[in-house]
Amino acid sequence: MNAWGEVDFTITHPEGYELDPKFSGNAKIEYNQEKAMEGADFVYVKNWSSYKEYGKIINSDPSRMVTNERLKNTNEAKIMHCLPVRRNVVIADEVLDGPNSIVIPEAGNRVWAAQAVLSEILKNGK
Repeated sequence: MNAWGEVDFTITHPEGYELDPKFSGNAKIEYNQEKAMEGADFVYVKNWSSYKEYGKIINSDPSRMVTNERLKNTNEAKIMHCLPVRRNVVIADEVLDGPNSIVIPEAGNRVWAAQAVLSEILKNGK
């Protein structure tokens, strides 16, 4: 969060994996993963496939896997992933199972989110 109480949001991905602008909005796009994570408080890890050619894997560069070494310049970032995850492909075990991982509590939130959605559906009869 910056001095004005706004969140600085950066998306990093290999070139060729650009999102539709309606999804990325005004977010900063940074291809250099280490630069993008510099000073980060949270890192949300996700695998990348082509938006324009949905599901096509253009780049499977193992150097983009999130490791403790790649996270060294963050602000002791909390690590998130929506699960399921390809261990040691998009994120190293050392990170996924490490002390800064909040992946399991994040997954637990799905139960509450699903209950809220079901509650709204039942209330509105739709």
